[in-house]
Amino acid sequence: MKGIFLILSLMVFCELKSQGVINVIKPVGLDGLIWSRTAARKHPDAKMDGYHILIFRGDNRNKAESQKAMYDAMYRQYSEVVWEEPNFKVYVGLFKNRMECMGLFNELKDQFQTAIIVRDKIMYPPLN
Repeated sequence: MKGIFLILSLMVFCELKSQGVINVIKPVGLDGLIWSRTAARKHPDAKMDGYHILIFRGDNRNKAESQKAMYDAMYRQYSEVVWEEPNFKVYVGLFKNRMECMGLFNELKDQFQTAIIVRDKIMYPPLN
């Protein structure tokens, strides 16, 4: 008897809940973000041909971190410190082609004299 009462009350409760209307307002750019997250989940190692700028290479981690911090203070683009034995490397920028990369490189070559353009497999650039 309790089972029948429970089933009937759940049916009535579900019937009452299904009568409302819900409006969802999503921000601009959400579809692109969802698409990129879905693509990243389906293919976590998905990369494309592209370019970075290597602004530091050396065996001192603190120096690499300070170079990254100096870059981050001046620019708001991608940057990371990578350990590739036997050196720490600081890569900046995610560029699809060399022409895009040259714009930032021309700005950086005065502050970072050892900067070079590196062709690499890069992660898809984040959405702005």
